[in-house]
Amino acid sequence: MKYTIAITVHILLCSTCLVAQQDAKVIAQKVADAYGYKHYHKVNTLTYTFNVKRDTFAVNSRSWVWNKKDNIVTLTSPKQNITYKRDTIQSSYVKGIDAKFINDQYWLLFPFHVIMDAGTTLSIAASVIAPITKARTSKLTVQYNNVDGYTPGDAYDVYITDDYKILEWAYRAKGTATVSLATTWNKNVKNKKITTPTDFKNETGNFNIYFTGVSIQ
Repeated sequence: MKYTIAITVHILLCSTCLVAQQDAKVIAQKVADAYGYKHYHKVNTLTYTFNVKRDTFAVNSRSWVWNKKDNIVTLTSPKQNITYKRDTIQSSYVKGIDAKFINDQYWLLFPFHVIMDAGTTLSIAASVIAPITKARTSKLTVQYNNVDGYTPGDAYDVYITDDYKILEWAYRAKGTATVSLATTWNKNVKNKKITTPTDFKNETGNFNIYFTGVSIQ
């Protein structure tokens, strides 16, 4: 009898896990759709400048032009200027440039990466207090595996509103419990039916990532 009960409980628990995982995927799709994911395949070229400001230090900027159709990237910055094709990267130098491209583009297009990226595990928690804004939200956690990408194993806790927009997020390097960086999401800009966040600030406001010159063709 105990054995039968144990099996029944295990089945129920597994079923709950499957439902939660399915719900997380549904929520992730709704987040992507809220930012215009169904129009993403129409994008030919994406242009933007990624800016970082820390305290009173000078702004560090990198400008990118991504020919998405041909997967050709051009970087323009005070220190580096290069054009390369992402499908044929060979040198470690270009891989280093591409890592910067992925980092900067990730901030701009994260709502799409939630459903596009391979090697992720999604989970959802309801009625959670967001760390910075203290708003009651749902939390979507995106956990990357230890193999894919330039920074495998990373995790993101994403706090979303009732309209499936992102209010803030917390990045946890290598998936540890300690938050490496948390920011609010601000100033959404709509371009060609695609919405992109353009301003991110930490809790104290002394760290700011923001985008300028965002253009979608």
